[in-house]
Amino acid sequence: MTAPEPAPTVELQRVGPSYRVTDSGTGLLLTFRDVRTDGELAADVSIDCNGRHLLRTTSTLSLTTRDRLARTAADFAGANGAAPLFRSVVFAAVEAVLEAEESLGGGADLRTAPLTSNGHLHVVRPTIENGSNVMVSPGDGGMSTLARALAVSVADNRLVVPGMVPVVSGPVLYVAGEDGVTFWHARSIESICRGLGIDRASLANPIILLDATGRPIHRIARAIAEQAADVALVVLDPLSAFLAAGDQVRDRDNLFWRGVDTIGRPTFIRAHPNRAEARNWAETDGRIAGSEINRDRVRQQWSAQWRDEPATFGTSYRRYTLENTKHNHGWHLPPMGFAVSWTFGLDDDDPGTVRFEHSEPFKGNGQPRRASKAVQETLEAMDAGATTPAALMHALALGSIDTAKSRLKTARAWRDGEASEGGEV
Repeated sequence: MTAPEPAPTVELQRVGPSYRVTDSGTGLLLTFRDVRTDGELAADVSIDCNGRHLLRTTSTLSLTTRDRLARTAADFAGANGAAPLFRSVVFAAVEAVLEAEESLGGGADLRTAPLTSNGHLHVVRPTIENGSNVMVSPGDGGMSTLARALAVSVADNRLVVPGMVPVVSGPVLYVAGEDGVTFWHARSIESICRGLGIDRASLANPIILLDATGRPIHRIARAIAEQAADVALVVLDPLSAFLAAGDQVRDRDNLFWRGVDTIGRPTFIRAHPNRAEARNWAETDGRIAGSEINRDRVRQQWSAQWRDEPATFGTSYRRYTLENTKHNHGWHLPPMGFAVSWTFGLDDDDPGTVRFEHSEPFKGNGQPRRASKAVQETLEAMDAGATTPAALMHALALGSIDTAKSRLKTARAWRDGEASEGGEV
C-alpha cells in the first residue's frame, strides 16, 4: 500500500477581512474574500499561479467545489499532470481559511505579554503612531501638503518636517477622497523633493495615489486593505470625503471607523472641524466635525494652527503650531512648531519649491476660552456618554431634570463656539 502524499504546508496571511494563502511548491496564490461560515460555507475565491491570474469565482466551499476549483486551476495553468498536487493545496488552503475565520486566536496572557514595542510604536515620531492618527484644521491650512511631506519622509526614510522623525520606512498608499488627480499630487511631491534637493524618482519606496473620489470608505475598505498589506503608511485625505450619505451622524461615523479598522495599517487622516469651530479655530479644543465617535475612536489627534508671515514677491512663509489634543497611549505631547516656505513656479509647468523649516510654536490669536467648572464637568460627562438630561442628572447627581437640561444646553453652546468665557450664553 502506497503511503499518502504529505499535506502541503501553506502560508496564510490575513489582509483586512480577506485571506491570502500561498504555496511555494506550486506557486499558487489563493485569495479568499467575503468568507461566510454562517450556514453554507462560501467565499469569493481568486487563484493565481506564479504571478499569472487564473480565475476568480464566487462559490460554496464544499468538497465537490474544492475539487472542481483545483482541476480548473491546473487546466488553466497548463499543469494537468500536477492536478493532484493542486487539489491538495486547494484543500489545505480552504481548511486554513476556515480555521482562521472561526477562531479568535489563542489570546494573550497579560501577565507575561512583552512590554516592548520592538521599535514599531511609531511610523513618524511623534506625530504618527502605529494606529489611527488625525490632523485637524480648517480648510486652506496646507495639511494635504504636510501629509505628502510625511509620505516622502516615510518613503525615503528621510527627515522632511523638522521634529517629525521617520521610524519605519516603506511604501505609502495615499488615498484621495477629493481632487484625486495624479498631476496635482505629483507636482506637490516634486516641489517637496526640490526643497530637499533630491530627485523625486530616486525615492527609495513608491508613493501610490489611489483616487477614491465619491466612494465611502466602508465600501472600499477591503480593496484598500489588500493594496495596503505591505505598505508602511496609509493616508486618508480628507475624512469627510469618505463618509456615507445619510442623516444618522453616529451611524455614518461608525461606518468610517470600521473601515479604518478593516484597513488595519498605520493611518494618517486629514480632517476638518465643524463650521462654528472653524470660525473660532484659535479658541477651540481641536475637535473633528461630526459625532463624539470621531474623538472616541481615533488613537492620536493633533490640531493645526497657522500664521502667515511677511514674504517677498513670488514666495510665501507660513508658521504652524500643532497641538496634541488626544493621545490614547500616554500623556498629551507638548506643542510642535514648524514653518513652510514656498517659492512659486515661474510658469504653469513649474510646480515651485517647498521647504519645511524649524519654527517655535506660537499661541493662538488671543487667549483660549476657559470653561467654568460646571461646564467642564458637563463636557466630561457628555464625552463619557451622558448626552441626555436623564443620563446627565444621574452621572453628576444633579437635583432636577431642569438643571440637567440647562447644563446640556450651556455645554453644547460652549462647544459650538456660541458661548462666552466661562460658558454663559
